Amino acid sequence: MSQEILRVGVAGCGGLGRTEAKIVHDLDGVELVGVCDVVLANAKQAAADLGIEKAYSNHRQLIEENDLDCLVVVTPTYTHAEVTVDAANAGLHVFCEKPMAITLQECDKMLAAAERNNVKLMIGFVRRFQPNYREMKKRVDAGAIGAVRLVQSVRMGGRPPVGIGEWRRERRKVGGLHSAYIHEMDQLLWLGGDVKTVRGVANFGTLPDTDVEDSIWMCLEFANGAIGALGASEIYPIGWYELGVGGTEGAMKIAGGTTAIILKKHSGDSETIELEPNDAFVEELSHFFACVRNDQQPLATGMDGRRSLEVVMAAFKSAETGQVVTLPM
Repeated sequence: MSQEILRVGVAGCGGLGRTEAKIVHDLDGVELVGVCDVVLANAKQAAADLGIEKAYSNHRQLIEENDLDCLVVVTPTYTHAEVTVDAANAGLHVFCEKPMAITLQECDKMLAAAERNNVKLMIGFVRRFQPNYREMKKRVDAGAIGAVRLVQSVRMGGRPPVGIGEWRRERRKVGGLHSAYIHEMDQLLWLGGDVKTVRGVANFGTLPDTDVEDSIWMCLEFANGAIGALGASEIYPIGWYELGVGGTEGAMKIAGGTTAIILKKHSGDSETIELEPNDAFVEELSHFFACVRNDQQPLATGMDGRRSLEVVMAAFKSAETGQVVTLPM
């Protein structure tokens, strides 16, 4: 397959779906064959904008009527499992946006379908392709701050766009605030490794038209002895973003609105590492197609998607029961 043009479909033509469809359309070595969206007018508009003819309202029709190699899934979270399993069973490699699914059982069905059909499954953890996050991971692995002992992140703001059909208002469809902060959860696991225990607290009810949580905080204990925390909210429109990692020799931090990393040693030495911005979505999808072409494992696997969701589910369980939850669940 290394010399072939990859034939690709895109499922989901919302804002991000249109962005990723254009990326697919513009990449060398890839042909965007068709798009679909449950709102057919959206699919037709996306197809017209990109100069392609095939637009559908059903992902099965897109799969069955075209000889595809890959499907890019940018549909609402509650549809990820169904669309991914159908694509994998048709022999297609799948790039699925985050979060991977609503439940761990859905994740397991997606993983099983990919394994059974010998296809790639990559999850859209785009932070892994952004220069500051990538550089932080590289320096941590190289020992720049010694052994990792702390990882922490905060992602707070006002209510995000609710989406077409307002599906983001419903917890059973969106999952929760991790629809956004799953990126930060992935980073905590990327930097800190496997989580051993989770303590969570959450509250609900400030916004009367949704059953998604107002805010959630969780404390994590990692298998390697590090500890961590993550906080998220949709009732804090002032905004607050940070990702940090502390070690035996120093610490690094990424703050919102910048591609720089601040590094400071316990000795007092410090530096600001300035990095050039990139289009991480282009790099992410280019990486996925290269993995398909060269039969390599993606940087963000289906198992990575499941692992991050399991910590989230443990935090919800802890918040509901008041008990510490031990992983695996």
